[in-house]
Amino acid sequence: MKKYSRIFSYLRDYKGKIALYFFCIILSIVFGIVSFGMLAPFFDLIFKGDASRLPTAGSNPLMDTLNRFLVSRVGNMTAVSQLAIICTIIIFSILLKNVFLYLSFYILNPLKNRIVNTLRSELYGKILMLPIGYFTEQRKGDLISRITNDVTEVESSLVGALEGWIRDPLTILINFAVLFFLSPQLTVAILLFIPVVGFILGRISRSLKKQSNEAAIKLGESLSVMDETLNGLRVIKAFNIESILRGRFERINDELLEAKNKISRKRDMASPVSEVLGVMVFVGILWFGGQLILDHTLDLQPSSFLTYLALFYNIINPVKALSTSFSNMQKGSAAIQRIEEVMKTPVTVSDNPNGLQLTTFNDRITFRNARFAYEDAVILDGINLDIEKGKTVALVGSSGAGKSTLADLVPRFHDVTQGEVLIDGVNIKEYSLHSVRSLM
Repeated sequence: MKKYSRIFSYLRDYKGKIALYFFCIILSIVFGIVSFGMLAPFFDLIFKGDASRLPTAGSNPLMDTLNRFLVSRVGNMTAVSQLAIICTIIIFSILLKNVFLYLSFYILNPLKNRIVNTLRSELYGKILMLPIGYFTEQRKGDLISRITNDVTEVESSLVGALEGWIRDPLTILINFAVLFFLSPQLTVAILLFIPVVGFILGRISRSLKKQSNEAAIKLGESLSVMDETLNGLRVIKAFNIESILRGRFERINDELLEAKNKISRKRDMASPVSEVLGVMVFVGILWFGGQLILDHTLDLQPSSFLTYLALFYNIINPVKALSTSFSNMQKGSAAIQRIEEVMKTPVTVSDNPNGLQLTTFNDRITFRNARFAYEDAVILDGINLDIEKGKTVALVGSSGAGKSTLADLVPRFHDVTQGEVLIDGVNIKEYSLHSVRSLM
């Protein structure tokens, strides 16, 4: 989860709202379980004609407590009155479940939007701080893809599924706790299948991150081709190379299409597979539990068993949603990784907040044994040059010889990797960056 630390760090200032969200979502789950819990007295009322005739001897302690409470409340009522009370409880529990569910959305959605807003703002701020040399080495289309597509991917795949990361596991855990109280024997049998289900879903989702990263790279390449085309359209038409550029773009576009199709196939497989596995486990419980009840070896009444089945079936949708969220998380992790690459890029040109203020230019600019190199190429080496105030110096050389780079050293768009640049005899790094550029 370390890779998502930036996302979670944005939530630190909202601990109170997150606690309130947990409170609402837990109440929503509990009231949902209450509505299912009323199925047992409902079935007893329908099949036995009296909800007060609930078994107590030898049944589950939790069910004993519920049954004694119901007998004390509705034991003297008619069957119709008992039915009305049961239906009323179901309606109110469903109503309260959805009220608290809405409140949880009302609390969480602004937080999700704030996460994306902060991420986009920090990414843009980082880009403003990066030196000019970074943009020389990086393709513009790839950067645009990271700022737009990758942030959107994080919004939809990671932040968009945030409530699912919280709500669905809580729903599964609380329902399993109730199932365990109803029948530890059956619940332990269910838990034996969980590693198998997790292994299958994990195999499906594991390759999504790699394929999502490939798709993001191809999208960046296609945007770079479009950027080069728009900036060099006059040259393209002059040399009749439209067909070459079109072929290059279509090749990248087809590779992007293939990568996206692979992602869709893997992602869309997670939900139906999890549902099929869940139904298989459900049918297994139905067969296994039914046999135990028929043989009188399971200490669970038929009405309670039906309630047990309903509660278990209530888990299938959260399991499906959780598997989809996990698949999206793998897809979004590739996007957050590409964003982190930009955010963790070192700022090689740093300001000196306590530096000297350059208010006037009096004498000269001096390059003393100046050297500048990118990671894989030396651009300038051994430059010694004095430019006196009031004089004009022409920089002559072939394209790529370093003329613009030399000029960029003065406003500190780059910093020399060796040597120094001086203004009026003072190393340019000793001045505040703002004052140097303000004088240009």
